[in-house]
Amino acid sequence: MQASSQQSCISVTPETCAIAQALGRGINFGNMLEAPREGDWGVRLDPAYIDIVAQDFKTARVPVRWTNHASADGNATIDEVFATRVDKAIDALLAKGMYVILNVHHYNQLFGDALAPNEFAVDPTVLETRLINIWTQLALRYKNRSPKLLFELLNEPHGKLSSDAWNSLSVKLLRAVRETNPTRTVMIGPTSWNHPKDLIKLRLPADRNLIVPIHTYDPYNFTHQGLSWMPQFPKGAQCCDALQTKTIKDVFLVATQWNASIGVPLHLGEFGSFKAGDLASRATYTRLARTTAEVAGINWTYWEFASDFGIYSPQTQTWITPLRSALLD
Repeated sequence: MQASSQQSCISVTPETCAIAQALGRGINFGNMLEAPREGDWGVRLDPAYIDIVAQDFKTARVPVRWTNHASADGNATIDEVFATRVDKAIDALLAKGMYVILNVHHYNQLFGDALAPNEFAVDPTVLETRLINIWTQLALRYKNRSPKLLFELLNEPHGKLSSDAWNSLSVKLLRAVRETNPTRTVMIGPTSWNHPKDLIKLRLPADRNLIVPIHTYDPYNFTHQGLSWMPQFPKGAQCCDALQTKTIKDVFLVATQWNASIGVPLHLGEFGSFKAGDLASRATYTRLARTTAEVAGINWTYWEFASDFGIYSPQTQTWITPLRSALLD
C-alpha cells in the first residue's frame, strides 16, 4: 500500500507538492553521521548500505551533527574533511535517483540537554548564530544539487527551544538558505520533538516551498522499552492492543486535521521501535504505523536502517525480515 489519499497542498507550490507526494517510502541512516564522531555509536555509513537501501526505498534521510564538526565560534566554520564525507554520501544517494533529506541533528546545548560524550560546548551567546551560519554554508555548498535534495533545518526542537523561540529562529534559518536556494524544498517541523501535538504552535515562515516533518514513537512504553536512558519504560510491553492502536491512529488524526486546515504537506520523518521489544510486536507496530500514515497520504522515513531500531543487521549483513516486510509488503 502506498499513500492512498492526497494531502492538502494549497499553501505550497505545485513543485513542492509533487515532491511531498513523491518521497514515498524511506529510511534513516541513523546513529551514523549524527553521532558526536562517526563510529561512536557502533555503526558507520558504509557505502554498501546505499546500494542496499536504493533497491527498496525512494528516500534516504541523512541526520548529521554538523554542530560538532564546526568551529566553536559564531562563524561555525564546517570541517572540510567531514563535509566531504557527507558530500560523498549525498551524491551517491542522488546518483541512485533517490530523494535525500539532509538535516542538522542533535544540537544538544541549544535544547538545554546534556552534552553527549565527545560533544563540545560553546559560548551560549553564539548558539543560534552558529546554526544560522551552518545553514549559510550548507546552502551554498549544495545549491547546485538536484531538487531531490531537501534541507531539514533542525531535528526535533524541544526543551529550552520553546515554540515561540523556534518560530523566530526558523525564519532566520530559512532566510539564510534562501539567499542561495530560493526554491529548494525545506522542512520545518514542530517542537516537542516534532510531535504532531505541537503543530498547532508552529508558525511557518511565509514561504511556498515547505514540507512539515512530524515524528511519532507512540506508544512510548512499547517503542522505547529497555532503553538505558529511559528507565521508566521497562522491557516486556507488547503491541498493539485496542488502546495502543487508537493512540497511534489519534496521532495521525491530529496531523491530518492540521494539514487540512493549513495546506502544507506533512512527512513522517521518524517512527520505529527499539530492539528490546519482541520481534513479532515490533513488526505489528511497524506495519500499523506505516499503513496508518499511508492511508492518511503521508509518506515516511523509518527510524532507522542498521542500528538499535534498525531493520538490517550489519553483523550478519542481512535484513531483519519481519521488520522489512512490515514496511514494504
